[in-house]
Amino acid sequence: MTDLAKHVCRVGTARIDYQGHVGQRVLNTTVKSGTGLGAVFAPTWKMVMASKQDEITWDEYRRQYTALMRQRYQANPAAFLEVLSSAELIVCCYCKDTHATTKHCHRYILVEILQKVAAHHDIGFEGIGEVRSSR
Repeated sequence: MTDLAKHVCRVGTARIDYQGHVGQRVLNTTVKSGTGLGAVFAPTWKMVMASKQDEITWDEYRRQYTALMRQRYQANPAAFLEVLSSAELIVCCYCKDTHATTKHCHRYILVEILQKVAAHHDIGFEGIGEVRSSR
């Protein structure tokens, strides 16, 4: 693992079809198809379905997802540190890019959480926003 005290992790977001480029870790954080480290950062099916069916507000979704990430961090801080050891991390899911308007997507919440974890561990962090495929 990189010496995280001198490391800067650049973190962006993208739709699930983003292919990435050399030097990027593209992380599928969806409950539907995320595996390995990506699954650590996925919301639950219950949360996703409640949100899609308007059974919970966005504020409630945000609260539940943040609580879930706290639980997962407590259970597995190494997963959070591993993704932050990336030179460039791109967090992906199926949602369209809503960042400019509503920010109603867990990938934006996750970037905020990762920034806080990075600060707690004195890891450099740079948010690079939504990235697009070069196709």
